[in-house]
Amino acid sequence: MSKSNLNKQEKLKIHTLLSDLQSKDELKIASAIKAFAVHGHASVIEPIIEVWRSGLSKENEALVIDLFQNLKDTSAIEPLMEAFNEPANTSLRRKLATAFWNSKLDFSDYLADFVLFGIEGDFLDVLEVITLIENFETVAPESAILESQLLLTEYFGQTASRDDQKDAILTDLAMLLKDFSELEGTDDLFLE
Repeated sequence: MSKSNLNKQEKLKIHTLLSDLQSKDELKIASAIKAFAVHGHASVIEPIIEVWRSGLSKENEALVIDLFQNLKDTSAIEPLMEAFNEPANTSLRRKLATAFWNSKLDFSDYLADFVLFGIEGDFLDVLEVITLIENFETVAPESAILESQLLLTEYFGQTASRDDQKDAILTDLAMLLKDFSELEGTDDLFLE
């Protein structure tokens, strides 16, 4: 639901919840996060991420992750991916990836974003990425598959020293992309 489609009462409720979210009171923050599950919409994702990035208690962080895992509104995908790709949120990316693969939302259009995160990250990052991608309920679009294969081809073409464990997972990811290519009927750019 877009912010303009909200009635005055809903806007006031969300404004109050955002104020509570940005308070320093852990109970108010927890209450606001829980209320967003009922009264929230995509426009509250950015402020939630900002507060999370600034630091939350373990309990409130778990509430945010739970909130993101239980989202069903597809309008939340774009702001979640904007947050995922925001350089200021690098410390949250692995946790966001975990929330994404536990959610019911379809992030398959963003396959290349996840592959790039795995390439740029460490072993645990690429492990989260392959888990997320293996749990896609739909096959990613052809363009995302091809872009991902190109990213992996470029990565494996480098001669810089690399992590063997990470490379093993990325090789598994390349095989998974090959399977996606076959389902889509496209050529595999990585394994040729």
